Amino acid sequence: MSRVYSDIVADDFDDKIHIVHKQDVEPILQANKDVRSTRAGSRYGDMEKVASIPSVVVMEWMKEGINVMAPNREDLRRMKKKLNSPEWKHLRTRDNKI
Repeated sequence: MSRVYSDIVADDFDDKIHIVHKQDVEPILQANKDVRSTRAGSRYGDMEKVASIPSVVVMEWMKEGINVMAPNREDLRRMKKKLNSPEWKHLRTRDNKI
């Protein structure tokens, strides 16, 4: 798992301090791609991994109000919608929709 780094950045424009989170997500995205290529065309089974979401993405989704760590039905619906969108396809471990 790749590590998340945080930086504190002073913004002279708005006179605020911001915390910026960074993560090298390439290993996670490559692993997802590798799994997708080996499982192309197969169906999902019970209790099967459907995605791998980098920690920095989890933090962003949490800021949007999606509780990824303890999701309720609405959170699950919103995560599913995101993961099925073309923008977030690279997080899925299959090409077919969740």
